[in-house]
Amino acid sequence: MSILPSAQAADHRNLEEGLPTQVVDAYATAYMNREIQGVFRYEHTDDNKDRFVLAPRLEYGFARNWQLEVEAPFLLGDADRTGSGNVRLGALYNFNVETLTMPAFAVSARVEIPSGKNSNGADTTLKFIASKMLIRGDWWNDLHFNIAWNHNSGRQEEERENYYQAVLGYSFRTGTDTIMIVDLVRREERKKHEESNLVELGLRRQITPLMVLTGGLGAGFGDESPDFQATAGFQYSF
Repeated sequence: MSILPSAQAADHRNLEEGLPTQVVDAYATAYMNREIQGVFRYEHTDDNKDRFVLAPRLEYGFARNWQLEVEAPFLLGDADRTGSGNVRLGALYNFNVETLTMPAFAVSARVEIPSGKNSNGADTTLKFIASKMLIRGDWWNDLHFNIAWNHNSGRQEEERENYYQAVLGYSFRTGTDTIMIVDLVRREERKKHEESNLVELGLRRQITPLMVLTGGLGAGFGDESPDFQATAGFQYSF
């Protein structure tokens, strides 16, 4: 007699984009896990404007080492709101389990459908991800590296056609149910001749076997970088 797999518990070690920092790890969500995620972020920009981001997301581990996700971020405030309401469809595939010497590797791809404000063309993102435990034992210490290439297919004259983002992150356990994350983000902005840098500190807390709550703070440095940002979010498996 076959038994259908049930939903898995939420995993506070599994780092997701925006929950609460930009760094992600090289592992997909558990096989057959279905998860509702929500991200709320406030950002004070370098030109003294405010942006609020509300991003609902649905994630599904449709096959072993694979995950699919659907997201639709909405932007509020007096800062640039280009892309608000766009639908993002993405997938991640994990190639391997890490060994004593080899990191875990994954690749993710995403297409952004121009369904929102001032959007033209279906933009795409391709990301390479690596994760490696530094010290084995009960107190996990993981190093993560992400490099993403973005293609702006419907660019305006003042926008880049291709631009990148690199993230170096470190996560470690501070309690039985708590993970701390610190990362450094370096990215080219969509607008030509603009780059930004961001340092983030975040916390992931397992509240119940099915619920994870997250919170984080970030500060930019250098021209065009955001002055400050604060992020809160949740993950719920069902």
